[in-house]
Amino acid sequence: MKKIILVLLIVHCTLLIAEAQWIQQNSGTNQNLRDVEFINDKTGWAVGDGGVVLKTTNSGTNWLNIPNPAVGKPLFSIHLVDSNNIYFVGWFETIIKSTDGGSSWITIQNGPFGQGRSFTSLFFVNKDTGWIGGGVANYYILKTTNGGITFDSSYLFWGELNDMFFKNTTTGLVCASGAVFKTTNAGINWFNTKVPTNGVFYPFKKLAIINNNVWVAAGDTPPIYKSVDFGNSWKILDSIHNYPPSVANCISFSDENTGWVGGSYGYLYKTTNGGYNWQREETAGDQRYWGSIYCYNDSIAWGVGGAGKIRYTTNGGQTMVSINTEESNSMPDFKLYQNFPNPFNPETTIEFYTQESNMVSLKVFDSMGKLVKVILDNKLIIKGNHTYNFIAKELPSGIYYYQIHSKNINITKKMVLVK
Repeated sequence: MKKIILVLLIVHCTLLIAEAQWIQQNSGTNQNLRDVEFINDKTGWAVGDGGVVLKTTNSGTNWLNIPNPAVGKPLFSIHLVDSNNIYFVGWFETIIKSTDGGSSWITIQNGPFGQGRSFTSLFFVNKDTGWIGGGVANYYILKTTNGGITFDSSYLFWGELNDMFFKNTTTGLVCASGAVFKTTNAGINWFNTKVPTNGVFYPFKKLAIINNNVWVAAGDTPPIYKSVDFGNSWKILDSIHNYPPSVANCISFSDENTGWVGGSYGYLYKTTNGGYNWQREETAGDQRYWGSIYCYNDSIAWGVGGAGKIRYTTNGGQTMVSINTEESNSMPDFKLYQNFPNPFNPETTIEFYTQESNMVSLKVFDSMGKLVKVILDNKLIIKGNHTYNFIAKELPSGIYYYQIHSKNINITKKMVLVK
């Protein structure tokens, strides 16, 4: 009898642990997903590379790949005005909307693949009035008051505009590398809110906003920045301490206390005190990065990221109670760091670490995958940290990728040239 009770207790505890972790869903695609939003606890949307648009109507149990006009395009942001009116944007002049919940689509802009301006962020306060932020080398924010029939534009010279939020028709924020900009006149003018980064261009990817509270996070061992007055002033909260360092791709809060930060290596962190302290979440060891998180409340949240990953929790997730200290304090076999500065003009530094001597190749490609520079070509590199300068005087502004190869390791990172 005691054995039976013990077995039942073990099974029960195992089930509790499984339920507490973030559960992975089948998205039906292996494309990288970049944004996710839900209109309620049942209906949500996600977008990503390859023109992928996904929809669920049963809390993510099933995701449908929705046909749309942006075939093959990298899609970066989606905004749900309501259950019927939906907008999404992406590279190569891509602005698409639906007025019937995705049953049909209206093409506002949809340029040829590889050509035209790129769009990376958007926000609509109603079905007609909204703003769209430009990608790299597209220094404009578009505004429409008639559902995209016409646009006005304002100039903002600051690289890729990654995320935006408007609390009404006049006041909004947009984040970019190392900066958050604010408008109080409907986007006609924008001013730098002076996030105290000490000149570091942290790649701020997402804004988290609850009432007038705003959070942004990014960078290796990322500091968390918070404003309590909608960007008028900022303070630095406790950094997220982890090893290896994890770039914070996204941040989302469900209320003024509860929020999550997701990054590379599959790392996910949670706070329950407004961002002052963070604890790593149990994510079952999946190493694919987090691209976007949407919180329905402090218990229910969804996250999307690399290779079509979609995860969700219905009970606020689970904090990791033990992490191997020896593993946490040891260097990985190989690491490629984010170039600095980024964006750059015309010179930047690329650094990598190898734990043992290896044959290494380091190459730079443009956004179409064309090789533009060979920095190392299968050269024997001794163990340790190594730094190389990349000079791009003859290259045009745009997005570039630097890729390192050693043995069976291939790592690629994005950098931005702004002239």
